[in-house]
Amino acid sequence: MNDIDHDPYLGPALRDRVRSESPDLEHLAAASLAAGTRLRRRRRVGVTAGAVAGVAVIALATSQMGGGTTASDPDFAGTPSASAPAAPTLHVGQVLDLEYGLKGTVRTDEAGLYELGASTLPGTGTGFVLVVDGPTGDIEDWWSESFGTLTQDWPGIKVAVSMAKADELGMLGKVDKAPVTVGAGWTCEWFLVDDKASCESPDGGVASLVIRDAADRASWLGSSDKGDDPSVYTTKAHDGIFISVQGGQGTTNAEIQELGESLTWVD
Repeated sequence: MNDIDHDPYLGPALRDRVRSESPDLEHLAAASLAAGTRLRRRRRVGVTAGAVAGVAVIALATSQMGGGTTASDPDFAGTPSASAPAAPTLHVGQVLDLEYGLKGTVRTDEAGLYELGASTLPGTGTGFVLVVDGPTGDIEDWWSESFGTLTQDWPGIKVAVSMAKADELGMLGKVDKAPVTVGAGWTCEWFLVDDKASCESPDGGVASLVIRDAADRASWLGSSDKGDDPSVYTTKAHDGIFISVQGGQGTTNAEIQELGESLTWVD
């Protein structure tokens, strides 16, 4: 075998012999190579198409598993939409649990109540008043935090307390009616919740009356920018209160003193 492998005449003779054969083996080899190339190309195209088809199948299966539908689905147009749950409603006598352990009773009338605030947005709370009860300090904390989520849960609702609770909260002022009348020519509008009145003279001058605790009168008179000031008039104490008269735009010190002297206590 070694002698045959190294025979220098064997290679050329074999090639000459091959050239004389029909069909030409070199052409057969080239044709076979081209066919193999075409086959591999078709396989690649087939794999690519198969991969795309596989992705489409997976997408369809995922859509079906997720319950997705399209407008082209035969059942899409005829499937009725689920009805939304009914919105919660309030009714008279209902008791709501509020933050800070407070309770609120639902009413529709405001008789004998003091309003703390209300939602300005219309909604399921419109027309209802929630009367809050509980420790005064807890009501103050809840109130200072804008009633928690109440006005968001029930838009339009009003929040109130009893007059007794309003008194405990210091909301009623020191009196429940105007304690004095004023002299001729002056008109006053009272804001008893704030213990004040706004007054106006015939020529447009303005002044304010402020109801104060009688216990504070001595310190008030001793203050240079309060009672001990010619632009301020201080009444005597009466039934646990006194009134300071203070001027504003368009009034003189003399007019403030005259207004103060004209005040008459109402018993």
